[in-house]
Amino acid sequence: MRRMELDAGIKNIMVIVPHEDDEILLAAGIMEKALAKGIGVHVVMAGNGDYEGHDEATGSVRLPETLAGLQVLGLDGRQVTFLGYADTGMDETESFLHQLYDDSEGDRVHVSHCSNHTYALPDKKDYHAEKYGKPALYTRNQFKQDLKEIIMEKRPEIIFTTAEYDRHGDHSGLVLFIKEILTEEKEYHPTLFSGVVHSNAGDENWPNRSAKRDNIWDYAKSMDVCEPFACPKDFDKGLLKWEERISFAVPEDMWALDFSKNRKARALACHKNAIKEDAVEFLYSFIKREELFWEIVY
Repeated sequence: MRRMELDAGIKNIMVIVPHEDDEILLAAGIMEKALAKGIGVHVVMAGNGDYEGHDEATGSVRLPETLAGLQVLGLDGRQVTFLGYADTGMDETESFLHQLYDDSEGDRVHVSHCSNHTYALPDKKDYHAEKYGKPALYTRNQFKQDLKEIIMEKRPEIIFTTAEYDRHGDHSGLVLFIKEILTEEKEYHPTLFSGVVHSNAGDENWPNRSAKRDNIWDYAKSMDVCEPFACPKDFDKGLLKWEERISFAVPEDMWALDFSKNRKARALACHKNAIKEDAVEFLYSFIKREELFWEIVY
């Protein structure tokens, strides 16, 4: 394991995630510390998290939650970009981003249960619509181009994203796109870190938790959030080496055992549509005294 802190000399970082709440689970502490050091932070949401939606109105309900959660950490809407793509399932065969990545026909239009083109909010348009005056169709080529353009506009020194070996197809598909984009760039080589949300060990085992409670606040009080992450059986199946993990300590305002006083927990609590009864344990178990990533060579 290697412990790491962001150097104050770093100009900017970018957090690129597929769904609303992934940015909090993986990098809330990193973002807050970066802001405190005067490091620029930009968050890119690849998808709308609209798996349960049936049109653009119902598919966009999680977007304001992301803005609210990031505001708790000190970011405003100008530091957030919605690419506006779809969320169609977890398995690689159903995952929107993994299907896009595997598509040999770059201009074939994919259709979700909400749309066939990018969308976001009435007062905060998706990236393509904001830049070009109209949304982008759901194609492999267009997603890659939108993602490449926002990366190259901001040119972050460090990118934090999801892992290739994450069980959610959108998480693995996203980092594959990022690696493809960065590999093609000859004069721009940011450091790339990936973190695991859905481990091979299963959501019931990763992240580790010390207790189970029916009530979210009883559960919060029962958890030892000061403990580090622990490696469960079958965490990586040899694909990610536990001993190669990089630990970023979270700021002290994210140590509190009382979640009402824990800033990461308060940011996560803004994601009301994600915090369902069967997801409480899983989501709140990411509140530890560290955030873990692996450096990716590309």
